[in-house]
Amino acid sequence: MYVGRTPASFLIMDTHNDPVSRAEKALYDIQELADSTAEHHPYWALLYNCSQISKLILEKWNDELTEEDLSEIRWMISELENSYDKLMDKTTEQDSKDK
Repeated sequence: MYVGRTPASFLIMDTHNDPVSRAEKALYDIQELADSTAEHHPYWALLYNCSQISKLILEKWNDELTEEDLSEIRWMISELENSYDKLMDKTTEQDSKDK
């Protein structure tokens, strides 16, 4: 961020303003939405599981993912697949009714 409008403006380095920190801050808002959305909302599970995967990846950005981390991600992916299948079923069902 630049401070001042003088010819000697300088850049202040914010150590919490790196791309990963900014992504974590933005993800926090997404998680708030997912956490506060009723589970009966058709997109809740997609948003929730995507945000959980993203959170885990960002937390481990500078580290190695463990076998347990990868297992957790695999489980969340299966939850995403289940949510996708439910949405596809509803869409197919609705399309059938519309014809």
